[in-house]
Amino acid sequence: MIVSTDAPTIDGAVLGPTRTCAPVSGWRRTLADWLVVGGATAVCHALGAATSLLLRFLLGPAEMGVWQAVKLLLSYGNYANLGISKGAARELTIARGSGNMAAALQGLNLAFTVNTLTSLLYAAVLVGAGVWIGVRGDDGWSGGWPLGLIAAGLLAVLSRHVTFHVTILRSQQAFKVTSQLSILEAVLTLSAAVGATWCFGLIGLYAGTLTVLLGSLAFVVAYRGADLDWAWNLAEIRRLTVIGGPILLTGTVSSLFYSLDKLMILAYLSDREFQLGCYSLALMVTAQLLGLGNMFSTVMGPRYGETFGQSGSRREVARLAARASELQAAAMSLPGALAIVVAPPVLARMLPDYRAGLAPIVWLVPGAIALAVALPASQYLIAVARERTALAAVSLATCLAALGNHVALAGGHGLVGVAMATSAAYVAYWILVMGASLWRELAPRERLRYMAMLALTLGPALAVAIGLARTPSGSADPWFRLAVDVVIVAAVWSFSAALAWRVGGWQQQWREVPMTKHQ
Repeated sequence: MIVSTDAPTIDGAVLGPTRTCAPVSGWRRTLADWLVVGGATAVCHALGAATSLLLRFLLGPAEMGVWQAVKLLLSYGNYANLGISKGAARELTIARGSGNMAAALQGLNLAFTVNTLTSLLYAAVLVGAGVWIGVRGDDGWSGGWPLGLIAAGLLAVLSRHVTFHVTILRSQQAFKVTSQLSILEAVLTLSAAVGATWCFGLIGLYAGTLTVLLGSLAFVVAYRGADLDWAWNLAEIRRLTVIGGPILLTGTVSSLFYSLDKLMILAYLSDREFQLGCYSLALMVTAQLLGLGNMFSTVMGPRYGETFGQSGSRREVARLAARASELQAAAMSLPGALAIVVAPPVLARMLPDYRAGLAPIVWLVPGAIALAVALPASQYLIAVARERTALAAVSLATCLAALGNHVALAGGHGLVGVAMATSAAYVAYWILVMGASLWRELAPRERLRYMAMLALTLGPALAVAIGLARTPSGSADPWFRLAVDVVIVAAVWSFSAALAWRVGGWQQQWREVPMTKHQ
């Protein structure tokens, strides 16, 4: 609970000390966590960008396309545990607010057991598929897919174990430890994975990734958030699976939603590996933006469950998620706008072989920002046990994305058409999930505030950036033109963000202090 230190009105509240929407620990503690995670994210993004560029120097578009597919398979491994880890993690965040920690810790042990067994089964399927293709396929073992599938299977077990420990640490708001792990992984990837790729090509990349995961495993074992042990209670496993199953299914469909453009490029285009490799250039840019959005949502996600555990009020959680969306939108608009004007000309000089992936950047970035701004609404649904609504929203958006990509590819619109269809689907998803969650709980005045703040923080900078990107440079020096564009975008963003900070009441909000349960 939060109490104001003075008495102006906020969102129409009456004068006098009043509780307003804020995390249980207050916005200042949240800011501290954002700074820790944000600093680590900035370092990881810089190292990650260097890694991505170096890998594209060392691998051709076709090999990069195979690696993109292997990473997809690794991401799908996170959903092989039947949802029990998701249910246990949500129970842990709510327990932090309600105080019932014993049952939550028992749930973690059950999740650890099921998670280990299912990840081994998933790995066996991938390794078996790789061996089958290598033995029976037309290209034998010379193609990239047999070894890629085997590598994905071996890496999946380690990746899932590390991810589960990270989930526990984040649920406990141990963001300093998870930030240190992120930096460690980024450093190991840049050194070990790139070095092995330089020496041995794509196979070296698989071996380097294994080294990264082993280092991550050693770290999470040393700084684990809970002492996990084997446990078995069929009734409790069923209960946690009922909780986590819809969350898992939502995550599975979400993973398909986020990767559908890549899958359809592989399915529709004859030179699929080359096209996906080129398109990965646009994905490299948007991945940095989504990483920034995930940074904010990583810090806020456990706080929604904690707030719900303490207050039991869905509306309080919705107001908190709406307020967090404002900050997230303001933080996302500047890097998004800069990516639109900076990435295409710079990457065109650095990676001319990937030139076909430059044009999609301008279209894909706005959708990626919409996807990031939708995160608080989707996390709200998970926190208040409305995960089936989240599943319905992402399922419908996936259908829209599939239809749009089909029309784009069948109509011969290529990678630009894929980017346009994907971005439109991302915007549609934000509308769907926001309408099914925050919009239902917020009062009319709060809805107006929510939309106005998003329009003010996102609209001006993105509109100016898109306009500049589509304006021919003429005879001007391209680097001078780029510098001018950056200055214009930064100036527009600074003005709109400062105005949003002032009219949105954040000056007053920041002076609120946490209030204990007994006050």
